[in-house]
Amino acid sequence: MTDVSAFLTACISSPALLTSACALVVVPAIAWLMIRALAPSLGRMADDPVWQASLSAAAAALPGTLFLVIGAATLRGGWNSTCLQFASGRILYGAIAALTAFGFARAIVLARQRACDVTRLLRQSSLPSPSLQKLGEIAGVRIRELYAEGALVILAGLFRPVVLVSSDALQRVNDAELLAAVRHEAAHARRGDLVCAAVVTFIADVVPLPVGNLIALHRRAREFAADAHAARIADRCDLAAALLALARPTSVATSIAAFADAGAVRDRLGALLSPMSLQPSLERRALLTAALAATFLLGAAPVLIAVVLGFTCSVVMRA
Repeated sequence: MTDVSAFLTACISSPALLTSACALVVVPAIAWLMIRALAPSLGRMADDPVWQASLSAAAAALPGTLFLVIGAATLRGGWNSTCLQFASGRILYGAIAALTAFGFARAIVLARQRACDVTRLLRQSSLPSPSLQKLGEIAGVRIRELYAEGALVILAGLFRPVVLVSSDALQRVNDAELLAAVRHEAAHARRGDLVCAAVVTFIADVVPLPVGNLIALHRRAREFAADAHAARIADRCDLAAALLALARPTSVATSIAAFADAGAVRDRLGALLSPMSLQPSLERRALLTAALAATFLLGAAPVLIAVVLGFTCSVVMRA
């Protein structure tokens, strides 16, 4: 008990709290509370889907990223941390390290499963017909025909994205509607939505903090953003007709962007058929961006400064 009391006292009273192993517990938790406070404001950005998608993804990844940055800095600093001078501190840090290692292993396994799902879909696909190939060329994206059950238009692949169109989808929509759907998926590819979702999901798998609502918000907002991009080129009615014809009954994995995932079909149809003049608030963008940046910098600055100072001192001493 004496060691535990001394450990807690040192962690609470030490001016080096945020550069110690204790920061692995304290800083991400505080960051998560701040992100939770910002979540309602992010949810109200429906009139600004492009920024809503980006900011919600950044918010979802922020607490976990701080945990990983502080953990790496603690390892870099060796066993000189204030908290690690106590047996209780070393036990705590060892437990956190073990859980983090388990989280990395779990995240890698889940990422591998998602990659296998994409590989299986690609193996079920074939080269497109001349007419389908032409649609891909117009939209500026690779395209293949998929032999699978259901009417599907999906984007798969992180670094070489390809639009997969099922045979059933080809029978449900005309060429104009299909082109509108392909343009929607091409917008996902240009925005890097699958890469962003993969990074955020991996961090959330490693550090399982409750940020599922922000990940869901990101996935929803990116669909509206892709619709807005496609609607600038394609006819809105064609895009809405394709969305209605291809609506899916279930959600899809984060490694795939499905054109008509059922989660937001009704709201997307409303936005397409009754477009409103959107006037995004530049002030809101700036405030939320500044709040997220400040949260990260305040959390990461102490350990980063400590690492830089330690490195500088070692260089000076060697000189």
